[in-house]
Amino acid sequence: KGVNFYEYEPIDFSVHAEAVDIAFGPGVKPDYKLDKAKAILSLDCDFLGTEESAFQHIRDFADGRRVKDDHKENPAESMNRLYSVEGLLTLTGTNADHRLRIPTGSVIRVAALALAEALDKIGLDGAEDGIIQLRAFAADLNKDFSSSHAVEGEAKTDTVKWVRQCVADLIRLAKRGEKTLVLAGYRQPKEVHLAAMAMNELLGNVGSTLLLQKTNPSGNGTIADLKLRFNDGDNLVVLGGDPAYNAPTDIEWAKLASRAGRVIRQGYYIDQTAKGADAYIPAAHYLESWGDARTSDGTLVPVQPLIAPLFGGMTELEVLARIGGTESDPYKIVRKTFDGIAASADAKWEKFLHDGYLADSASAVESRGYDWDAAQVAWEDGAKPVEVPGKEKYEVTFFRDHSVDDGRWGNNGWLLETPNPVTRVTWDNVLLVSLNTAQELLGSQAIDLLDFQKVNGEEYDKKLGGLPGRFGFHSESGRFFQKEYNLTINGKKVKGAIWLLPGMADNTVGVALGYGRGVGRVGGAAGFNAYEVRTAGEQHFAAGAKLESAGSKYEVACTQEQGVMDGRPVVRECNADDYSTHKDFVKHFDLDSIHHTSHLVKGDDRGYPWEKDRKQDEELPTSPYKNNFGGEDSVSAPKLMDIERQQWGMVIDLGTCVGCNACVVACQSENNIPIVGKHQVAIGREMSWINIHRYFSGDEHNPQVTYQGVACQHCEDAPCESVCPVNATVHDEEGLNLMAYNRCVGTRYCSNNCPYKVRRFNYYDYNRRPMGVEDGERKPGKFFNDDNDLNNSPLHPGNKSSNGEWELIRWYKDPSRGSVPGLDDGKKENGEFDPEWDLIKLSKNPNVSVRMRGVMEKCTYCVQRIQSAKIEHKAKVRDTVANLEPEKKISTLDVPDGTIVTACEQACPANSITFGDISDPKTEVYRLKRQNRNYSVLGFLDTRPRTTYLAKLRNPNASMPDYFDMPNTVTEYNDKNHGDVFKRKEGKTNGKESKH
Repeated sequence: KGVNFYEYEPIDFSVHAEAVDIAFGPGVKPDYKLDKAKAILSLDCDFLGTEESAFQHIRDFADGRRVKDDHKENPAESMNRLYSVEGLLTLTGTNADHRLRIPTGSVIRVAALALAEALDKIGLDGAEDGIIQLRAFAADLNKDFSSSHAVEGEAKTDTVKWVRQCVADLIRLAKRGEKTLVLAGYRQPKEVHLAAMAMNELLGNVGSTLLLQKTNPSGNGTIADLKLRFNDGDNLVVLGGDPAYNAPTDIEWAKLASRAGRVIRQGYYIDQTAKGADAYIPAAHYLESWGDARTSDGTLVPVQPLIAPLFGGMTELEVLARIGGTESDPYKIVRKTFDGIAASADAKWEKFLHDGYLADSASAVESRGYDWDAAQVAWEDGAKPVEVPGKEKYEVTFFRDHSVDDGRWGNNGWLLETPNPVTRVTWDNVLLVSLNTAQELLGSQAIDLLDFQKVNGEEYDKKLGGLPGRFGFHSESGRFFQKEYNLTINGKKVKGAIWLLPGMADNTVGVALGYGRGVGRVGGAAGFNAYEVRTAGEQHFAAGAKLESAGSKYEVACTQEQGVMDGRPVVRECNADDYSTHKDFVKHFDLDSIHHTSHLVKGDDRGYPWEKDRKQDEELPTSPYKNNFGGEDSVSAPKLMDIERQQWGMVIDLGTCVGCNACVVACQSENNIPIVGKHQVAIGREMSWINIHRYFSGDEHNPQVTYQGVACQHCEDAPCESVCPVNATVHDEEGLNLMAYNRCVGTRYCSNNCPYKVRRFNYYDYNRRPMGVEDGERKPGKFFNDDNDLNNSPLHPGNKSSNGEWELIRWYKDPSRGSVPGLDDGKKENGEFDPEWDLIKLSKNPNVSVRMRGVMEKCTYCVQRIQSAKIEHKAKVRDTVANLEPEKKISTLDVPDGTIVTACEQACPANSITFGDISDPKTEVYRLKRQNRNYSVLGFLDTRPRTTYLAKLRNPNASMPDYFDMPNTVTEYNDKNHGDVFKRKEGKTNGKESKH
């Protein structure tokens, strides 16, 4: 019969190629260049988070937001602008200058109206009837989504005006010769993509910000084709994936597999599909094998093994070669493929391996015109009005998870414990709803969150509403016990905890895929399986869902209890059009502002000592100490010791940081930071050295969002150092705040005295702790002190150990044993060495200490990388230094700028983090610290942190109905403190009278 090939991705991105085939013809795929776009319209496209090539998009988008020299640049002219239309609150939406919240299924109506406006304003021969049809399709947008879902106090956005002004801005830029870009996301049907590409054609973006790359379609069938064509007795070979877990429910995978003659599974883990297979082939990791691949732009890259396969695994390449009866040596297969592309030559092959890519092998870019006739036919055949969701007929939007993807990383503790960048929830998925929907569901039991940004102190505890997402039962320990609801779609039902998320579209339920796997030592019991209510026809969103109380509660671990700044200037931001006349705005916040302190102390002896006898318009010094470099008026320039040593510091650009969490995971990997499990996170004991703080501001129905990465600030005058009784936390001669782990006795005084709360304490020996049960079974309604604990071990109070010793149970494959295999002299009972514990040890970075119970830890600025760079540099210049005069030796031994790259800096796709020598005027970090936007968090405490921030700039369009003349965080600061930061003399700010 031969062999038939079928492809299945639970998160299916094929709609991009399907739409391009219609609009521009087959054989090409879209390639977006966001760095060239001055304005971007996203139609439910989370290109900064969960779309394909997200990291490349983040880098390109950040390049368009970066203000390289804020002394000279006019950000209003140089920055890009982002419009976002979406039902969920995504990373892209939180970084948008303007955001329209609308149910996912109704985005097609916005796309229709936007295209109609573009056709009408730009003009296209014969488009009159099409414009009429599009406008009719988009009718009643205002009626359905502006007023009917608004409650008292909610800002009512004119949806039609929002779309028209957005399109007008795109057209205005196009007429100026600027390039723009319109994108549609994978959740949207092909008709939305066709509308987006038509707008790009009209705006002149095709060939600049939208490239058409040549590609070769696979021609493989889909999982639906497999069901139709599968015959009883056929053999089924499953390479990767886990269809038994994530296949659409109407495929009925279990029945299909039961009809097979044999089921052979190749994969990394024993998952649901492997458990039902007749034979299992362990897959070789890509670091254990030869292979090749193409990047997103088509460039050929090699995959080279770093180690021999640990468990005798085979690659997909080898398995397919053996099935086909051809050469099965992966090296020879890859070499033969390369020779066919680049012509046989050993030198070329060696250069290919050395460089890591084949030069000039990217896919060709083709020039094609938009097929208006084909697109119109496809639109008329496929575009259907979507029913407006309402109570008892909710719309459910399924989305790719930031941590576990489609579930493939569902047993990875690093990722499971990394908080969702928007919700800050770990170890679980939840049912995300808006404030209005939560109030409809819970009625009088709902916590009043209408004024959550103003709640603080006693009011916070009384209302229990200072945090978006906290409602239902609230314990005194600050843990989240959320009400569970049954979500029913087409007769299929799952149960999950309700979680309120500001910015969600009303009557929409957001559900992350990839949880509830039921197998896996670490994440088997994490969350619920949303695939159980997902069909092939409604893979991305489904209408007509019901939510019914399950009468139970479920504990959710969240890493951020306070979601707002409450008028505190922790994150400082400004609109780009205001910045040109207020370049010193960062100086006008908090107690380090002359504008503020003049209201408080008026120059009398209640002020700081250096403030006495000072005139009101006089600049307040950033420090009472003399500045040894950069001049007396240099903002945030710390005083350095009089010593010939490089001085390390960091700058984080809040204007380009999108909150993606890449730095968090990189830090965990580099510095051997342990995972602690859901229970420890729930009680506030997470160990991550970097926290990405997410703050809401403004209208809780559609808030503005800001992100700020916070780690140890390496203060010059560090509060932690003065209180440590054993000198375990000390300052070195290069300005680093360091930990001597063997001195630490765990008093935790340093953590209490740290105003930034960035120190982490090892309450247990987390690095030697087992993680979970063999087969995870989620028992809703049960909490952490029972057998369902994800991290059941004697270190947990729920475990009653007979002897009180550090007996580690439930370890790996043998939960009945009372010791760790391989730990006791590295021997099994039969005398053989057990490799698994040793593999865990081999996963650690050998250049970083593994901390133990009772020890405090925190960011070290990757001191191991600093030391390695110094050693390598000394080796390079050894001969040169020997012949120099003594006074020149020191400067020659200085490590060149850019040589030392911290783990977070290396991983950041937005290039938002810069590390280097702050005492050298030639370094990039020195230049950035002298930008107008540079400031210190809590600078008024005079801790003089080595890590400073560049204030965030927004770039809103003043013509938009949701335009604010200053960021909401600034408005809240003005309301709570001293009036207008920008010292306006008249007019209103964000709809409120300015105070002076």
